[in-house]
Amino acid sequence: MEVNLSQLDMSPLPFLHLMQELKHMDRTGWLRTVRKPESVGSHSFRLALLGGFAPDPLDRRKCMFIGLCHDLAESVVGDIPTYAGMSKERKHKLEFFGFRYIISLVTPCNAKYADEMMTAWLEYEEGKTAEGRWMKEMDKLECLIQAHEYEQKTYGEKNLEEFQGLSSKIKSPEGIAWLNLLGQERSAHLSKRKRRLPVIFITGALSVGETQCALLSQEFGFQYISLQSVLREMSEDQTYLHAEFVRDCLKEEVDVPVGLVVSLLEGKIEEGINEGTRWSLVHGFPKSMEHVLEFERKAQKPNYTLFLNCSAEEKRVGNPKQYYGADDELDGWKTGGLDLKDYLRSMEGYFKEINCDGSVAEVFNLVKNAVNDFIEYAEREK
Repeated sequence: MEVNLSQLDMSPLPFLHLMQELKHMDRTGWLRTVRKPESVGSHSFRLALLGGFAPDPLDRRKCMFIGLCHDLAESVVGDIPTYAGMSKERKHKLEFFGFRYIISLVTPCNAKYADEMMTAWLEYEEGKTAEGRWMKEMDKLECLIQAHEYEQKTYGEKNLEEFQGLSSKIKSPEGIAWLNLLGQERSAHLSKRKRRLPVIFITGALSVGETQCALLSQEFGFQYISLQSVLREMSEDQTYLHAEFVRDCLKEEVDVPVGLVVSLLEGKIEEGINEGTRWSLVHGFPKSMEHVLEFERKAQKPNYTLFLNCSAEEKRVGNPKQYYGADDELDGWKTGGLDLKDYLRSMEGYFKEINCDGSVAEVFNLVKNAVNDFIEYAEREK
């Protein structure tokens, strides 16, 4: 069947086909330090959302639209990094012609929309409106946010200090306030990378784990943290911002977002450290690869994990339900093609699997020996 080219030219399809380039185009500024960085499209998406926080009297919707349009020309000319050495004038000319091509695709279908796109891009490029200047500033802030997130993702192993120079571009009161908060987050994270949290995760056969954690806590004087108990406690704490949300998640058996789970656990572990507790035992965590990866990004990598394997409960591993709110379920051991046990097992010295088919005393003897091995390994690693 032949394509009706005249009708095709009058549709949004040619423009949309071109825009798919932005979904897969790497932001080249990161490539020197980050493997598989964000795409141009994902950067524009978050910048547009950031535009929604523009202060009065700025037009928030206009700011968001500028955010969506500011890098459209890169679908034609590519993302030209600063280190390429191209002059600003030459870069602007290339992008202007790229945008002219985009406008030629959109105009036959919707001339008004094409004009709005060009106006938004020029406002950003030339900074002739308050909204354009605000979004130019927010573009720098979004980059700083992303740099911090890459420092987390790469476990502090990559040097992204060069991007901190963008801080001087933040001038508005709101931008400065957010930048200061981001700086606090970054400083706290970099400080955490210089130490190790004394924590052992206990997961697998959860009902067995509850008994063994209680015995370990009594034997060693460790802090015993139950993920399920922490979630229930915070769901009843009226001073906690997300109390109602967590309570409803537990009630309706909906996953509590991984970021909240990790934040709450990290807070409890810190409480134990401040109270002089030598080690913390975290029962019921991790339950998924998302749990592990988030904790590694936000706190530390690797982490000591004790997996309790009980034949009577082994069948539960295949349970398709994925509710963190259920008391005795083990979820998400395979996520995105990654097997959690295999991943943890690859951390030499940090993972042990215990057969829990014996008596409570027999299992505790195995668990106690494993914990002692962890402690000895931690001492050697200092």
